Amino acid sequence: MLCHGEESASSSGTEDIMALLSLVAAYSLEDVDQIQGRRKGKDRGGPPSDEELAFELFADEARALELLTRDMALAQSIDQALCADATLLAEYERAEEIAMRDREIARTIFEGRTPPEPLAADSTMVLPTSEDAHSAALDEPSNTHIKPASSAPSSSTKKLPVRAKVRLEICVICRDDIRGVIVRAPCGDAYDIECLVDLFRAATVDESLFPPACCRQPFDLKVVRQYLNKELATLVDKKAIEFGTRNRVYCCRPSCSIFIGSGTTVASQLICPQCRTETCGHCKQAAHSVFTRCTSEEDASVVALAEESGWKRCPGCGHLVELTIGCYHMTCRCRHQFCYLCAATWKTCTCAQWDENRLLHAAQDRVERQQRAQVVVNANAAPARAVDYGQVVAQEVARLRENHDCLHRWRYVSGGGHCEGCGHYLRMFLFNCTTCHIWACARCRRNRWLW
Repeated sequence: MLCHGEESASSSGTEDIMALLSLVAAYSLEDVDQIQGRRKGKDRGGPPSDEELAFELFADEARALELLTRDMALAQSIDQALCADATLLAEYERAEEIAMRDREIARTIFEGRTPPEPLAADSTMVLPTSEDAHSAALDEPSNTHIKPASSAPSSSTKKLPVRAKVRLEICVICRDDIRGVIVRAPCGDAYDIECLVDLFRAATVDESLFPPACCRQPFDLKVVRQYLNKELATLVDKKAIEFGTRNRVYCCRPSCSIFIGSGTTVASQLICPQCRTETCGHCKQAAHSVFTRCTSEEDASVVALAEESGWKRCPGCGHLVELTIGCYHMTCRCRHQFCYLCAATWKTCTCAQWDENRLLHAAQDRVERQQRAQVVVNANAAPARAVDYGQVVAQEVARLRENHDCLHRWRYVSGGGHCEGCGHYLRMFLFNCTTCHIWACARCRRNRWLW
């Protein structure tokens, strides 16, 4: 259907059809009412006869026809409104997009970042006029038509500069429409500037988020640096050095505690660049003479507690780790993988992979998680048939024995809950792994390395 000239004739014909259908429905209902009125008092009781059922069906069809004519009238009204206002709405939308871009440029300049690239001078947006506004509004209700500028534009079109991206995409973290610059992650996911900056800021205090990545593919800092202010970009560079150092030494002054360098094999003196305090690079306590043996009662007590509790020290970074559940395959926060029994690099020793008691505990935990997840995901489903708990656990034991590393297949679950990665409470939705049944927020699902 077209606007103005051609539409007026077509619209007139549609109105005639709707009026005819409305009249047919009204007369049909009137006839049914008259017939049923004459039959009052003659009801013999019992189930309705075939004739009475036929009248009821006929009345239902007449009511449905009457409702259809009303819907058609409403649709035609909306259609005419779209036809009349499409051009104006497109102009308002374009003005809003320009304002959003200007705000983003002002924000990048204020934060000391490089402004986004200017719009292409030859890019144009062809706005619909009275002749084509109707078809544009109906055919593409959520998109704006983009056409290259022609050498001889029609007098019925109005051209405005267009943004680099017109189709709105959804940020994979906050789930909002991205009306500013779209930052594309290495895996192809879309981020808005605010969520990207939040990720980099969080990664500077949470090592399991560093380097900032999406779907375990790290961002290229050279590409996204333009979206970070100078202070944050400098901090990310410092953290890259710190988190890349396995045997780290921090300032021994508790009120400072900044990273000052790599540990040494013998006693040495490292000077804190911030408070100028000297720290021993070997024992990581206050600096002392290089001829004094590095030891302390506190270290001895911690070592004794570690031996008593069965804790192990990561051969990569030296941190103490504890196995609470699962197999002997350990992945430290520094992402070094080793055997919990002998501390050798993973898959380089002949140690057993599982302790049978831990294996059984891990299988029971996974089965119980699965049962709890089914209650949340299928809250309105019929009660599941009873299953043999022992048999299900035995099947899970066999599955874990063959493959204990979960690759995580996530499903979206609406409703509130706590993320097991960051501990935050999310009131709108979470993601649940269909294999190991852990719960995660959008950030931990996409950005956290250790799962």
